[in-house]
Amino acid sequence: VDNSPHSTTRKMQCVTAAPSTIAVRATRVVNARRGRDASVAGRYARIVTNAAGEVSFRDGPGTAFMTMTPKEAELRARVSDTQQWIDAWVVKTGTFDFGAVVKYIAATAFEVGAITTALFAAQKFCLGNLHATSLGAAKAIVAVMFFMLAFRSRVFSPLNASRPKIANERKAKQERKRPSWTPPAVVFPLVWISMGFLRSLSTMMVFATTGTVVHPAIIALVAHLSIGDTWNSINNVEKKLGAAAVGVLFVVSSAYNVVAQYYNVIPTAGYVIAPLAVWLTIASALVWNIWAINGKQPLYPTKPRAFN
Repeated sequence: VDNSPHSTTRKMQCVTAAPSTIAVRATRVVNARRGRDASVAGRYARIVTNAAGEVSFRDGPGTAFMTMTPKEAELRARVSDTQQWIDAWVVKTGTFDFGAVVKYIAATAFEVGAITTALFAAQKFCLGNLHATSLGAAKAIVAVMFFMLAFRSRVFSPLNASRPKIANERKAKQERKRPSWTPPAVVFPLVWISMGFLRSLSTMMVFATTGTVVHPAIIALVAHLSIGDTWNSINNVEKKLGAAAVGVLFVVSSAYNVVAQYYNVIPTAGYVIAPLAVWLTIASALVWNIWAINGKQPLYPTKPRAFN
């Protein structure tokens, strides 16, 4: 790289796994094949290489070139595809992983216990007395507490239960196929925010009626959140599509249990949280469709088969 003050040309090496494209960040881009400008206003732009595997852009004076020809890049892409096929084959031929099942159950139970312990402490040292003396303040605290818990319950999980990010959606689509009716990525966070409000409001109603946040109905919600966090770990972190397809049935079943439990305490709360079960029913259908069009992995966790 020549950064001298008198330099009018800067060179950098770029490597890409795609045979004919590369993404760079620039203000102004020149298409190397057609020689036409494309203003991209500082965002990532895709540039088409020429037959020699060269590409250029302009951001004031400057050029860029690739060190890998299209033929070399195509070979690398084929190697990557082959490795993905091998990885999928290893999963399909793997043996049943009993230890993973024990891990999922133990992690879910641990999270339920941890959240319940925190709720018990809040009930004993704050909410119990506040419910009797200032119901409005107590309801407000419970509403905020469970809205936060709806999105951050995974901090109580011993597993990595990270949720997918919109920014990673393009990469996720490359890793696994999606059915044509899959909602746009932006829909999911909007729906989950709405579900957070419904969980918060309905739980506040149950608390106002029962006077406690450790009521069996609310613990049913805690169990639902914990099962969901374990499922996130299986689907989004471990990427075990088969186990996730079975696991999502536990998630949606626990949601219907919450609806029934809340309805038994106060019917209005059951109606308020009912859309959660409806949404998860749709999400379950999506999960099973994704499993079906991505090779139908075993419907149980596997570990690589040992070859002697």
